[in-house]
Amino acid sequence: MRRHRSLLLAAVLTLALLLGSVGAAAAEEIVIVHTNDFHARLEPIDFDGERGGIARLAGMVNVIRSLYPDRVLWLDGGDTLHGTTVANLFFGVSVVDLYNQAGVDAMAAGNHDYNYGADVLLLRAADADFPILGANTFYKESGESFLPPYAFFDVGGLRVAVLGFSPVTTPVTTHPKNVEAIYFEDPIQVAAELVPQLREQADLVVVLSHIGYTDDVALAQAVPGIDVIVGGHSHTQLDEPVVVGDTIIVQANEYGKYVGFLKLVVDGGRIVDYEGRLLPTTADMPIDAAVAASLADWQGQLSERLGVVIGETAVDLDGERGNVRTKETNLGNLVADIMRETTGADVALTNGGGIRASIPAGPVTLGDVYTVLPFDNTLIGIEISGAQLLAALEYGVSQWPVDWGGFLQVSGLSFAFNPNNPPGERVLSVTVGGRPLDPDAVYKVATNDFLASGGDGYDMLVSDSYFFGSERMDGDYLRDVVAAYFETNPTVAPEVEGRITIVE
Repeated sequence: MRRHRSLLLAAVLTLALLLGSVGAAAAEEIVIVHTNDFHARLEPIDFDGERGGIARLAGMVNVIRSLYPDRVLWLDGGDTLHGTTVANLFFGVSVVDLYNQAGVDAMAAGNHDYNYGADVLLLRAADADFPILGANTFYKESGESFLPPYAFFDVGGLRVAVLGFSPVTTPVTTHPKNVEAIYFEDPIQVAAELVPQLREQADLVVVLSHIGYTDDVALAQAVPGIDVIVGGHSHTQLDEPVVVGDTIIVQANEYGKYVGFLKLVVDGGRIVDYEGRLLPTTADMPIDAAVAASLADWQGQLSERLGVVIGETAVDLDGERGNVRTKETNLGNLVADIMRETTGADVALTNGGGIRASIPAGPVTLGDVYTVLPFDNTLIGIEISGAQLLAALEYGVSQWPVDWGGFLQVSGLSFAFNPNNPPGERVLSVTVGGRPLDPDAVYKVATNDFLASGGDGYDMLVSDSYFFGSERMDGDYLRDVVAAYFETNPTVAPEVEGRITIVE
């Protein structure tokens, strides 16, 4: 206990030094602590050593609150509820529970907070002790607000209005079905209407934004009267605040690597001084023990959940290393088919090296799927030319017969290759949907973020055109998509169909 108190005191002193002098409060002084693009990183991550985790974020904010009593407002910029297994398998309930305990004051709804569907987001908003804001989100049918547009807070003798925004690209960067009943209005247009109203009711107007740094700058330039923009979506690391006109813009990178700190001194409804920085959430920072205990409980529930039977396979599913890396297998076909069906793509490509185990005939547990697909690969859809698709297939067989992880499992196409030809000239024929591949046509291709970012050397799959998911590559995990398929298709029996033919 004595050692724990000493460590806590050391952490308090360390943070006090990082934050500069802390003395008696100015007549009107508040602190905004801010996070964004957390993507449910409830457990610490490996980033130049251990960083982050919800218990550490809460511990650091607790210290800041002790240094600035009754003057701290914690704002989160969104993309918070989805992104890790301990969040996804509970539809974000675990994240909201831990954010409640940590004492978050408000959150913007990010595009990936809709990944469970709009109705589930409303349920999580009802669970939250803090408002989840979306001033530019409206029901298509009625035109009414989908989420609360703003909230008021009394902090340090000041009345603060917080106005939240979501990106207009949300119907593209989450599954369109998730938001089919709502639409997203231009934040500049909505802010131009609401900011003047809020200025009449509050000492400070803060925009809690999940529209990205570039659009934050445009918003500050277009709409006067915004005191602070707390940003998100672009994962931008602003080590110091950026001032655009009279608006202070801050953003704290991603995944809880930092706690953003912004101290404001206000006189007569104007910010007369400010100080801002990012505080690294390193392993020497304090941890909130109660939040850590709750996280451990959620991890225990996760272990139980992984043992749940979600379906059945009538045949052995072949994920053996030497097979998925050299030839078509029924498990490779199943995974690729699920990817193509989920996205509505013409074709699906996934690397054999991402499939790490077989599943015997019989019951299939959630843990089985997670063993087969252990990596944090997400499902996305890209648009590429037929020539690029052919180049990918050529590259996929370039090292055959070596059991190489870049060998492709496919759906929606079939091809034949001759391994005796030089690499780059091995593919003899390709059909897509029963028709010969057209090098000039544009194809919708479902794949994973590893390949789409050039992983395994697939530079030809790097695209600027996405029809499903996001270039941020932080959407649905492939393993969760496969697990969801088993839950809606209880018995599977995939076969080897001749999608990949070796001609010698």
